[in-house]
Amino acid sequence: MKRIFLAAVALAAGCSDALEQTSSAGQVIAVVNSTDNTASFVLAADFSVVTVDLQMPGGAATSAAGRASTVLVPLGPADAVAAVRTPGYCTTGLCARPVVVIPLAPGSGATGVAIQDDSIAWVANPSHDRVTRINYVTGDTSASIIVGSTPRAVAIVRGVVYVINANLSGGTPAGSSSISWFVARGARPTQLPTIPLTGTNAEFGVVGDDSLLYVVDRGTPGAGDGKLSIVDPMAKQEIVVLNGLGESPGPAAYHPSGLLLVASATDGILEVNALARSVTRGPGQGVKPGGHGVSGLAVDQRGRIYALDPGACAAAGTVHVLSPPPDYGELRSVSVGTCPAAAAVATTP
Repeated sequence: MKRIFLAAVALAAGCSDALEQTSSAGQVIAVVNSTDNTASFVLAADFSVVTVDLQMPGGAATSAAGRASTVLVPLGPADAVAAVRTPGYCTTGLCARPVVVIPLAPGSGATGVAIQDDSIAWVANPSHDRVTRINYVTGDTSASIIVGSTPRAVAIVRGVVYVINANLSGGTPAGSSSISWFVARGARPTQLPTIPLTGTNAEFGVVGDDSLLYVVDRGTPGAGDGKLSIVDPMAKQEIVVLNGLGESPGPAAYHPSGLLLVASATDGILEVNALARSVTRGPGQGVKPGGHGVSGLAVDQRGRIYALDPGACAAAGTVHVLSPPPDYGELRSVSVGTCPAAAAVATTP
């Protein structure tokens, strides 16, 4: 595959993050569709949808991260990351190209991603037990770091990179999961320090407004033993473990109300009170928009929830736009690509 570099135009420039907290003006929810390998952008202002092709046959996009007008989408077995400009970024010249594919090391895989700044991001490579530093402006991917077994997700808190290792063998848990960490701009030791986790098959992580790291441990398939690990990045340790997330819980989103919302394919939207550190909506009590399970979640500036409904993954999926908790009233539903799997928040110019 030919390496493609971005032009000199900075991919992430042109947008301020300083939106008023009560307004969704300029916000866009990027929905990653895994079956047809597209990204659908839902504009928060009017819920219109623009869908773009991620231009990588054989990819399986299942996660995303957004910063300003850039969305990065790891492409799984395609060993690449798609850098996508949000709709309206620009309209002329090379800048009009909405998607640029950045290849990684062959056979490395690409799952979770976290954006450090306006040019640098870190991508988990589960097949090589590494995390790769990518410059999504120049296309450079020359630096990678050995981490734990089967890294699946990445988070950044106060300049420190946390790599969530699922510790899988043949697709099943081989033991407890862990987090490898290092300072993003500092010297890195030969052996990275590790934060042990109680749960197994950790796959998703989100940083809360409280600066704590919330890790979703999916557990053993069929065992219904999903957990939530709450990690204090300053103390570098797991401080709370919450059981009761049921069968293979999915990505989480932190709501400004202090609730952590967790997607569940079987139970819809699960709910954890991050302040009380208790599960308030567990299996059998989840919110199921349209009567269906949920594969991913996002929250806009107004606290509205975007719940991804993949259906049978044989036709167009649906995004249910819901009012903030505790009501979860359906405000709108829009069609997106096939089998929506994850979402990220970005902005338009």
